[in-house]
Amino acid sequence: MADASRPLISVVVPTRDRPELLRRCLDRLTPGMQTLDGGQYEVIVTDDGISDGARLELAATHAWVRVIKGPRNGPAANRNAGARAARGAWIAFTDDDTEPSAQWLAAFMRVCTETVRVYEGQTTCEGGFGSPLFHAPENLTGGKLWSCNILISSAAFAAIGGFDEAFRYPHMEDQDLRLRLHAAGERVLFVREAIVNHPPRRQPPGDRLGAYRESEVRYMYKHGAARPVRAALYSRIVRYRLGVIRNTSKSFDTVLALWSLVRELWYVYTHIRVWESTAAAEFPVDRGSAS
Repeated sequence: MADASRPLISVVVPTRDRPELLRRCLDRLTPGMQTLDGGQYEVIVTDDGISDGARLELAATHAWVRVIKGPRNGPAANRNAGARAARGAWIAFTDDDTEPSAQWLAAFMRVCTETVRVYEGQTTCEGGFGSPLFHAPENLTGGKLWSCNILISSAAFAAIGGFDEAFRYPHMEDQDLRLRLHAAGERVLFVREAIVNHPPRRQPPGDRLGAYRESEVRYMYKHGAARPVRAALYSRIVRYRLGVIRNTSKSFDTVLALWSLVRELWYVYTHIRVWESTAAAEFPVDRGSAS
């Protein structure tokens, strides 16, 4: 599947100003820690930070990692930068705050075929949430294609044009990729044994969460949602946030989560007309899932 002149897999890890989390992730990708032979994969860290701190620190602690400078235009563009530097026949994406299991890459390779070019692994949150102020993506049964646990052939990634870099926030860019791959006729196979654990992280404040919703508006317009989308978006935000609050233990964090919801909704309310106008100009007609 791969020739001797290049690795089988290029693992792309985008990062920005989270050095300790990044080191923990890379420790699990160190040759010898993965059950896949270290000569069969390379690890590329694409750094969107302002300084060269990650490169300098990793040169001392993880010299086997290739570090490139990110474009500082959001996570979609940062992942694409890593993919452009990749030499492998396959590209595996994970995030700097994940904990790849020892068998992560080998599990993907055991099932890879030439007829299926896209795979998603199982993403767990072993620590649980406990508080409505914490979150982590989970994918226990497939159908998500979260960007923290993907394997895609380099050819398929290039053919689809990579992640859409107009998604400027860490939100919806992987779901956009999933729909475009589906529209292009690509099958996605779920590999339960390719496990990446994603510990829970404290969510940003409500106004920052509200800013992320700009990407959601663009996603909805791009993929043919009924217009205008504001009512559907408000409903989605409230149902999701209240569902999390309902399913976690009640504490002072519950009050803080409700206040965060108010701030998120207010931010969306004060910006959504501009977002919808911008999205309508980019996608002037309903056209279903874009290619």
